[in-house]
Amino acid sequence: MPEPLPLIDRVLVGRYRATRLIARGGMAEVWEAYDDVLARPVAVKVLLPHLAVDDAFVARFRLEAQAAARLGHPGIVATYDTGTDGDLAFIVMELVPGHTLRDAVEKAGTLPPSMAVSIAAEVADALDHAHREGLVHRDVKPANILLVRREVEDTAPLLRVKVADFGIAKLQPSANATVASLTQTGAVVGTARYLSPEQVKGDPPDARSDVYGLGVVLYEMLCGKPPFSAETELATALLHVREPPPTLQRGTGEIPAPLEAVVMKALAKEPHDRYPSAAALRDALLAVDLAPPDDAVPQVVRETTPASGTPALARPPARRLLPLAVVAAVAVAAVLLVAVLADRDSSGPNGKAAAGATDATKASVIAVHSFDPAGDGEENEPRAALAADGNPATSWNSDRYKTRAFGGLKPGIGLVLELDQAADVAAITVTSATSGWSASVYVADQPAGDLAGWGEPVAQKSDITGDAEFDLGGRRGATVLLWITDPGTANRVEVAEVAVRHS
Repeated sequence: MPEPLPLIDRVLVGRYRATRLIARGGMAEVWEAYDDVLARPVAVKVLLPHLAVDDAFVARFRLEAQAAARLGHPGIVATYDTGTDGDLAFIVMELVPGHTLRDAVEKAGTLPPSMAVSIAAEVADALDHAHREGLVHRDVKPANILLVRREVEDTAPLLRVKVADFGIAKLQPSANATVASLTQTGAVVGTARYLSPEQVKGDPPDARSDVYGLGVVLYEMLCGKPPFSAETELATALLHVREPPPTLQRGTGEIPAPLEAVVMKALAKEPHDRYPSAAALRDALLAVDLAPPDDAVPQVVRETTPASGTPALARPPARRLLPLAVVAAVAVAAVLLVAVLADRDSSGPNGKAAAGATDATKASVIAVHSFDPAGDGEENEPRAALAADGNPATSWNSDRYKTRAFGGLKPGIGLVLELDQAADVAAITVTSATSGWSASVYVADQPAGDLAGWGEPVAQKSDITGDAEFDLGGRRGATVLLWITDPGTANRVEVAEVAVRHS
């Protein structure tokens, strides 16, 4: 163990006088100190003596400080100065009164979803600023997230967040060629519990690596522990590469299902499966509806506010569940029976089509997917299939947005219906309890990745209250897009059922 630094209230380095030791890690010690020239308290990070003798390490330490000093953001701890004093290398930073997120989680166990989302969104905003400056943090963890009490304001939360310790940060090559290699390529750096899979494998990190680290932090805030932990650091790191994260423990229904979906997307093993940026993760977090009741437990029965004078749907009595094999057998038998009856109705005694039978192609909906081209590509995807399951008591719903213009984040969201074959589609009917929603409908041979690829809308309606039917005039296609342009008066649209009607 290195010898302790100079005694309290003695000159620490340069013009900075130490007042107390704040933290000691494997690379440095952090002291609360006083700047005698500018007459203000500061935090001074001093490289440990056994590392300060390595000129290359000191040079990297100084360059990292210079890179961090470019980050002028209220959610990032400011860097004021850097230098050497004899055998000591140091960085002078903003002194932030408060405590770490690590302290808060250890004390509380778990944080309420609303607080966890607020903290994570502020961290994401700070990381996005760093990423746009070409700097990747690479060690996002609760110990590097500071919670600071705000001045009392009517419109602001009591806590604000500051991200600290860009000490192992890495500049992206495009940012500044002279300091692009602040850490060695292939070196595993960071804390095992929060490492992204690519960091464990020694691959170059990028902004999506910080998205993963923040996903781990968010998981820990909600569950009280990170998703992966083993007896050794190496074993823990390998779990990030090999094992899927455990589902969030939502036994009490306090964690909304859409929030769990955000966490799991942030924790995707492959970087391209995660949110593409910290800003996208921030927007996804802010779009989650945290107002009770939430979607932590899938709704078996759609309980809506009926129109005046209309009785509400009664919840069906509980039933014993049949064995899965029996249910499957019954379903297959029903399908075969329907096919036989249909064939009997449409054919003559010799199996030929009866007089007057139509030649129009019939098609069925075989899959439903959410569509969010201006966001992260999907919107509550796990529930999309419920919009065409034949049961109006189950439903797909969007997130709740701050405004009817989707919070200014996007022009719309949608549901894509895939048919088993191309057909002439006369209309689609939408069962919904939403008031004031608007939508357009598109028909195409195959789904497109963006709205422009769908061509022109075939039908559109505005300010719909409840159910709606869109006349498609027999337009032929194999896919149908229900494109929602206004989520309604509650800023959140619900679709219980979408059905296709043929010409």
